[in-house]
Amino acid sequence: MLRAGRFRHRLLDDEFLKNQGPLAFQCLQSFLQLWRTGSLNDVEMASAYILIFAFLRRPKDFLGGVHNELLDRDKSQNAVSSEKVLSVLQNSLPASLRDSKSLQRLNSPVSFVEHFCSMSWRSIPLSVQQSLSAWSSGRYPLRLLTTVPTPEEVLEMQAQGLRCISMLIQENEICHFVEEGRDVLGFIVHDLIHADHFFADPVKAQAQIHFCQKLLVIEKLPEIQKMLSGDITFKGEFHYLMSDMNSVPLHLLKTLKAILLGYFKRRENAAMNAPLPPQVETEFLKLFKAILDPWSFPQGALEAAYRLNTPLYKGLDDSEMLHLALSRSERNFSDESTFV
Repeated sequence: MLRAGRFRHRLLDDEFLKNQGPLAFQCLQSFLQLWRTGSLNDVEMASAYILIFAFLRRPKDFLGGVHNELLDRDKSQNAVSSEKVLSVLQNSLPASLRDSKSLQRLNSPVSFVEHFCSMSWRSIPLSVQQSLSAWSSGRYPLRLLTTVPTPEEVLEMQAQGLRCISMLIQENEICHFVEEGRDVLGFIVHDLIHADHFFADPVKAQAQIHFCQKLLVIEKLPEIQKMLSGDITFKGEFHYLMSDMNSVPLHLLKTLKAILLGYFKRRENAAMNAPLPPQVETEFLKLFKAILDPWSFPQGALEAAYRLNTPLYKGLDDSEMLHLALSRSERNFSDESTFV
């Protein structure tokens, strides 16, 4: 039985960056030229990008067996063949790697994205192939970037029903660790995994899009902006919620309330399991009410939201009430997403 692979944030080690990073950068240039002239589409470019690093990382066995996942068919017009991509890559490789036996499995006249994604890749989860395939069919609305967007930019895109895929192409990025100590392969893999988590279930995707629309309003509140500028822990947690967390709206709301409460506990130097002083509790509840306003909850759901994350929470009853209110507010929210 094939293993799907478990993702590690760091897929390329220091030795690879030093010794193979320059070669990866060199191999990338021909593909970038084809992409910039329109001969490769975004999905083909992202797939070729992964191919370069996956092959150079494990030239003898970067491909596993054909997996049994049902992937989307490539609906790209004039899809580039696998043998064409193989030829471009081989022309950039040194003689010692050009005729590697592992590469010959790509020597096929069929669509490169479809053929490449039909196989498992060593140490990379199948959700990456699933995202690429769904992207190629138009089912996942993804946007290819060559930069790392800010959390605010990610939230804006998610509120529009989009997810971004960062493909970093500068030589200094390829040859060194980048943001949060990740390598560039780990970076694009991370984004594609999150894309699959975000869009795999259309109902949950729509729910998270609507939550992001509300969060976009909340993030602009003066009180939240002050908290973001004054507490680095709150900033990190809030940015994670904005741009890197996939879940159902009720769990997202619980997380939002928890990080707000954490801010007030740190500000007051209070233990996380200790109650807030009455005056500070009033301040917290006033802010939480302002944060709940975009949902326009009915009174019962509003009271359940106040009980959320407290011993007074009524378990399944409150959860069902909040889930229903969040679902209704999604349909009533004025901003429409582009995800279908």
